[in-house]
Amino acid sequence: MKALVVINPRAGGGKGSVMGAKVRAHFADREDSITYVEAQSLAESLSEITQACATSHFEVLICIGGDGLIHDLLPALIENDLPLLVIPSGTGNDFARTLGLYGKKLALILAQPALSKPSKINVGMIKHADRETPFVQILSTGFDSVVNERANNFKIVRGKIKYIIAVLQKVWRFRALEFALDIDGVMRKQRAMLVCVANGQSYGGGMKIVPHAKDDDGLLDVMIVDRVNPFRLLMVFPRVFFGTHVTHPKVHFFSGSHIKIVGDTQAYADGERISVLPVEVRISGHSLSVYRL
Repeated sequence: MKALVVINPRAGGGKGSVMGAKVRAHFADREDSITYVEAQSLAESLSEITQACATSHFEVLICIGGDGLIHDLLPALIENDLPLLVIPSGTGNDFARTLGLYGKKLALILAQPALSKPSKINVGMIKHADRETPFVQILSTGFDSVVNERANNFKIVRGKIKYIIAVLQKVWRFRALEFALDIDGVMRKQRAMLVCVANGQSYGGGMKIVPHAKDDDGLLDVMIVDRVNPFRLLMVFPRVFFGTHVTHPKVHFFSGSHIKIVGDTQAYADGERISVLPVEVRISGHSLSVYRL
């Protein structure tokens, strides 16, 4: 096997570095041809990946990090048509959860290129200002984006708990926003707490925000939460971990392939800040090859 291994040593509070060392040890006595990228900055990593792909053809890219690293690797993966194998080593690891890789033994994950063929999944594409950015899991706006921004600013708190703390901090002052949505040409205007566009099922370390979302059906699922008071929103919040919030009367779902969102807030995707609204979201014309269990 000829593989490009990309390691984020700072992922998961240093878990990426530890897992990277284990992967190096795994391949040390094998005949596989492995190229490692473990730079100290994202810019350096992306530059090294570009150079490596320009001079070699790889059978798989092995990503050792979290959802943020996967998000940043998407352009290179798509451009070079590289199958992706994820070694979950980040804070939330929601993409790895979607692929069934979270919590699995390292040896089993690394064996997948020899045991199975990669699957094709959809990629979401966000048009914002004069740019386009791909994503694979969830685009979130409104209350979700406020929570995401707060959680990303925590310096000490890590893991799923940081999202819970961020919710508890922000819920009391947040008020519903005016959104205008266009879902495949059907207009909708309303005040809402949040709007999510999902290609995957979860975010925030296992919050099953759109549990019925499928990443290979050619559609994006839209979730809208109506205006509710902070106490009621807080009461609904725990249900997200089990996906049972979907039956709540204030929660609504739609689906489409082209969604426009306008509002006075910002958008996050795969846990990364994208831009202020408006944004347009669609299914990309390029699919992504992934190994899943």
